[in-house]
Amino acid sequence: MSRLRPAWVEIDFGALKHNVGLVRRRVGPKVRIFAVVKSHGFGCGAGPAGRAAIDGGADALAVGDPDDVREIRRAGIDVPVLLYASTTPDVAGEVVALGAIVTIHDLESLHAFAAVDRPVEAFVKVEAGLGRLGVPRKDWGEVFETASRSDTLRLTGIYTHLNAPDDADEIAQQIARYDDACRQAEDMGLPGLTRMVASSLVTLGYPGLRYDAVNPGRFLFGLVEGKWAEIDAARPVIAAVRSRVIQVKEFAAGATVGFLGSKPLERATRLAVLPLGFGDGLNHLPPLGELLVEGRRAPIIARRGIEHAVIDATGIPGVRVGSDAVLLGRQGGDEITAAELAGWLNLPVLELLPRLARTLPRQYLD
Repeated sequence: MSRLRPAWVEIDFGALKHNVGLVRRRVGPKVRIFAVVKSHGFGCGAGPAGRAAIDGGADALAVGDPDDVREIRRAGIDVPVLLYASTTPDVAGEVVALGAIVTIHDLESLHAFAAVDRPVEAFVKVEAGLGRLGVPRKDWGEVFETASRSDTLRLTGIYTHLNAPDDADEIAQQIARYDDACRQAEDMGLPGLTRMVASSLVTLGYPGLRYDAVNPGRFLFGLVEGKWAEIDAARPVIAAVRSRVIQVKEFAAGATVGFLGSKPLERATRLAVLPLGFGDGLNHLPPLGELLVEGRRAPIIARRGIEHAVIDATGIPGVRVGSDAVLLGRQGGDEITAAELAGWLNLPVLELLPRLARTLPRQYLD
């Protein structure tokens, strides 16, 4: 935690280890767990998050940014790391040099990685219905044939990203396409490829689709919402957002406070300022929600600055410079949950919390 700026996010890697354990109990000992620590470990740091995931029982890691691979390797983590499709063909050699399992997601990436003059381990991502990334059916044959004949390209896995986990019929149609791709790969001389289709929600909701490996991410960080969160109780890794009051001001009834508008105050008002603003990943304009200070809820008012927030602390005794404030987490007998905070700001938990973890100073609890 920065001791100069009193605003920080608390990261609980004990929770991450616990959540990996939940997945292990769910999938059993034979299914490999590729713990997804993409987007800089969901804001928590790819290196430390990767270390916690492996310590918790994961077999491998998966990321979506080459810089995350670099951070993981610099942390001394020597496990397989799958790099999701995120680069252009012209840098294929540099990507291979990172020491990750690369992803072939189209013919351009296929030929670029096949042309690298050193051994290349790759997974192929096939298009099964999501429509974003993946080799379409018409190109499966060329991918499998090229891989089977290559002296340097070693295809070891085949995966896809399923769409609409709430729709079992749609999932079944996508799996039929994926299974077709796996059969075609075997027919073309590529048996024994690692099969993987289960991200967090599929791992939770579709036991029959765990195949050889699963790649959960948001569940491991406690970022699953709604009915999916009820299936298994993941602990939040992004555990709290805290700050301290840096100024308190008293205004008499009838005073004009420009920050609040041009109308005179109707009552005596006590305002407190915290060094936590929209530059940290929050929002600028209302609704702004509340926070906890001195064990009580106080509304965040008017608008949030790029580096400041103002609360109405009127009627809350004890608020002073240095008072602890909690934007997310527990204080006294009350708690502001991730769902509550995200609801005020009209953002999904999956978007909001990693954003805060990425921008605020981090304090690691484990």
